[in-house]
Amino acid sequence: MRRITPLFMMAAILSLPAAAASIALTGVNLIDVEGLTVKSNQTVLLQDDRIAAIQPDSKAIPKHYTKVDLTGKYVLPGLIDAHVHHATEPEGYNNAVITHQRLQKLLRGGVTSVRDMAGDVRVLAGLKRSAELDLIQAPDIYYSVILGGNSFFSDPRTAAAAKGKTPGETDWMRAVDENTDVDALMQRTLGSGASGIKIYADVPAATVKKLAAAAKRAGLKVWSHAYIGPDKPSAVVDAGVEVISHVPDLSAEVIGDYKAWRRKNAEIDGAVKTASFDAARYTELLKSIKQHNTILDVTLTVFEQHRNQGPNREVMFQHGVFLTKLAREFGITLAAGTDAFDDTVALPMLHHELRLLTELGGLTPAQALQAATLNSAKAIGIDKDVGTVVAGKKANLLVLNTNPLDDIRRSSDIAHVIKNGRFVYRGDDERLPFSAAREAGGMLWLSGQIGNFPGTMTLAGNDITSQMTQAMDNIMAVLQQHHLTTKDITKCTLMLADIKDWAKASEIYKGYFTAPLPARSAFAASGLALNAKVEIECVASL
Repeated sequence: MRRITPLFMMAAILSLPAAAASIALTGVNLIDVEGLTVKSNQTVLLQDDRIAAIQPDSKAIPKHYTKVDLTGKYVLPGLIDAHVHHATEPEGYNNAVITHQRLQKLLRGGVTSVRDMAGDVRVLAGLKRSAELDLIQAPDIYYSVILGGNSFFSDPRTAAAAKGKTPGETDWMRAVDENTDVDALMQRTLGSGASGIKIYADVPAATVKKLAAAAKRAGLKVWSHAYIGPDKPSAVVDAGVEVISHVPDLSAEVIGDYKAWRRKNAEIDGAVKTASFDAARYTELLKSIKQHNTILDVTLTVFEQHRNQGPNREVMFQHGVFLTKLAREFGITLAAGTDAFDDTVALPMLHHELRLLTELGGLTPAQALQAATLNSAKAIGIDKDVGTVVAGKKANLLVLNTNPLDDIRRSSDIAHVIKNGRFVYRGDDERLPFSAAREAGGMLWLSGQIGNFPGTMTLAGNDITSQMTQAMDNIMAVLQQHHLTTKDITKCTLMLADIKDWAKASEIYKGYFTAPLPARSAFAASGLALNAKVEIECVASL
């Protein structure tokens, strides 16, 4: 049985036609993640990949818009995971097949943007481009380079992400010290396609300050761990870092040899442990974080996953819970990052992070959603384009069946995901009496596809161009689910409501294929589902 790689898949669909669309989402409850309120009976107008307007349902909708009735559903910005890793081990844990599956799960689970906190940028750059162009099902990707002291790059984890190069001597994994030409370094970082720098470990605060200033001059974001070493988190904040990751590591403000305790499971005495849970010991640090408008990337999920790996790990998780509550009390901006995958569960781990933030971290559901949308967008530096549902921003949206402000677990009650103004195919529609495709006899047998928006009973338009394009996009999505492309299609049947549409339908159809074209039959039917103008049924070779 043959399976193609995601890279081949990308190459096979580079000529996909772009489908312009004017869509009106009517009857929605609009969640304002900035004001933490819900506005009912709203219509969201989408034009191509942008939010064109938001208006009351009572206001007339321009005639050229296709209406999608979402009465009673809840619309909020697409979720943003502020901490992921997709290219740490490109030939191992992050191999191409599993990475493609993880990215697809993220998007189908409502995550439309991610901040990748360092890996092999040779991989990340390709994934970023393919995600931006919607050549693969994936959230938009914004990644960093890693900067650290020379001692850090002896860590064996750096070798896989720098394969073929020397860790510490590559543009995406660079050793720095007080003599580094920081401005030249930032220009090389820009050349890598990164959105920011990640200061990982073993960098004195004086050097961090130089790096932060140079990055800002170059238009790059400044990201780091809460504890870098050798200095305390307060020194990192004062040095000008914009986002610090891993709230549990704020305890390095109290625990003396934190590196040994964190990395080598060294013991600390009972008095130090008790002091690390004393809120008063963090007052000045948290005031400084608030004063500098530093964002905290919480990441409770990864510490929960590791809590059974020794007594120190359990304490770290408890630090995370304790310090998240404190940070919230100080009014500090919290972003929702996971730093974790779980390939055994159906949904992205960001939904679990939202539960931890509310059930343990003291956030309300509205505050948790703000952390996973607007605040994460601010962390990446893309809040002018995403993070809220506002006219002019990208149409990256999550549509829920029920109100997540009543119960954060409802963030996973997903009706639709919209990215770049287009409904995302999320697999078989349980309302339909058939599967989208079945494998048998070395072939993939696809059910007929009409030009409806995925997951809806709404046709993409009233004309053959809109419906034919959407029908072919639906075919592509099913093929991608099975790691195939149109190159694998051997036979299609084209059914038309009006045979006069044959020429236009064929013109659009051919744009999805390269020679040799598959075999094809075509005929006119007296009626198609939803009164569609076209239905396409195909068979592909596995």
